[in-house]
Amino acid sequence: MTQTELETDLRDLVAELAELPSEEVEPDTPFADAGIDSLLAMEIAVHVERLCGVRFEDTDLKAVQSVRQLADMVRQKQA
Repeated sequence: MTQTELETDLRDLVAELAELPSEEVEPDTPFADAGIDSLLAMEIAVHVERLCGVRFEDTDLKAVQSVRQLADMVRQKQA
């Protein structure tokens, strides 16, 4: 899967969980601007862990502020 495909899949997941149209969640849109709070971020992390087979630590979630950063972190953990 390419970086762009991963970002698209993650964008769609984030949009679905945040109950937003996918078009409103760009790769660099800050999660806070999309109305994603810490509880929703944890829910997103659980879904991403299942989807991508990675494990996030609490500190990881605090460092991720956008879909692009989330995709980058997934790639790092898959390496």
